[in-house]
Amino acid sequence: MKHLHLLMVLVIISLFIYQCYTVMPPRQPIKKPVKIITHISYALVILTGGWMLMQLMSVNAPVQWAFAKIVLLIAAISASIKAFRATATPAQSKAGMFIAAIAYVGIITLAVIKPDNFI
Repeated sequence: MKHLHLLMVLVIISLFIYQCYTVMPPRQPIKKPVKIITHISYALVILTGGWMLMQLMSVNAPVQWAFAKIVLLIAAISASIKAFRATATPAQSKAGMFIAAIAYVGIITLAVIKPDNFI
């Protein structure tokens, strides 16, 4: 499960970089297969992450960092939606990409560090 989760993380970050490239001037529409793959990747990351979180919680491991990752993932998805919307202005796209990038960096940092006493 961990390998599938990490693969989907890699796919999501790669697609995020690709989508950032497409919304920069001159703006190109994001192709439908990219949107579909993004949705599938998000769904698989959430499912595999939830499965691994349940396993950690069953052995009473400290998982505060995992809840922080969930909040950051929600922020990244929300900012990405705003940034990659076809009706978004260039300023909205840049702000959304920046917020999502910061959230992804935070998620990766928390995944690597896994602080026991985060909260």
